[in-house]
Amino acid sequence: MLFASTRPLQSVLEGMSATEEPDRTTGATPGRIRPAVPLTSDFVFKYVFGAEHSTECLRSLLSAVQEDAGYPAVASVKITNPFNLKESEEDKLSVVDVKATDITGATYTMEAQATYHAAFASRALYYWARAYGRQLPESEIYSRLQPVVGINILEFHLFPQSAGAPLHTSFRPYCREAPQLDPLGDFVIHFIELPRFDHQGLLPSTALDRWMYYIKYRGKGVVMEDPIMKAILEETSEIREAEKRYQAFTADEELQDRLEARDKFRRTHLQLLHDAEQKGLQQGIERGREEGLEEGREEGREEERVKRLESARRLKDRKMSLEEIAEITNLTLEEIQQL
Repeated sequence: MLFASTRPLQSVLEGMSATEEPDRTTGATPGRIRPAVPLTSDFVFKYVFGAEHSTECLRSLLSAVQEDAGYPAVASVKITNPFNLKESEEDKLSVVDVKATDITGATYTMEAQATYHAAFASRALYYWARAYGRQLPESEIYSRLQPVVGINILEFHLFPQSAGAPLHTSFRPYCREAPQLDPLGDFVIHFIELPRFDHQGLLPSTALDRWMYYIKYRGKGVVMEDPIMKAILEETSEIREAEKRYQAFTADEELQDRLEARDKFRRTHLQLLHDAEQKGLQQGIERGREEGLEEGREEGREEERVKRLESARRLKDRKMSLEEIAEITNLTLEEIQQL
């Protein structure tokens, strides 16, 4: 069962605050002190795993995820949306994911997501469905459709902690009455919740755990002299290749400027939404003192919705995708389309 809950917008803003301590272990060229650069930042993640020369480290990571869920390893991949600095500058709020195909024709979409929002499970399903549907031009036949595998690496709990979910969960449709029937095998979605990763001070024993240790802790204060990090890099050539890409990013002033600009742009939009939310609630509360507390709360909620619609209209005017607007404002696609 997919889980969704609510969380105040201010907590999202706080979660996006940049780390103030500089990462002194990245090998960056001397210059002004920068905030730490976590590998789980979608922009950094795309640079490391989604560039034209990232195929081996990407293949290794995809294989680790697939094999952990009982699927075959990935033999080879071709990245279909390679990292493009110009595009990232033009669209600071786009979904930054990695797309690739393997030799069988299967498509893989993978992203790292650091910011929680209540509808993430639905969002993952939507992007999987869109990737699946885009395979088929109008004149093609359905039998040409190939599997699509969605992989989501999360820095938050998607499922309630009480549910006892493991680090890695994978989903596909099955027939409840006859599980051996599998006509919908093209559908696979993986969720990896990094807060559930606990290596207990031991060297990770599986390929997935080695990758998750590296992804979770790189750029977050774990120095390269850390014995576990050193052992992982020594044992796994593909992770060493990812580390080269990561260090290239942290040594590039222009890339870091772009990262900071993206974070600032996103944070500003979230702050605008938070301010509108608080203003609407406050106006409702003030009216509630005169007309009754419950009525004031209702007005506050309505004021908040109006402000969200106004924010959505502005974002739509900026040519942001409807899906991204829905993610930021918590409005439905239908509401946004009607603006």
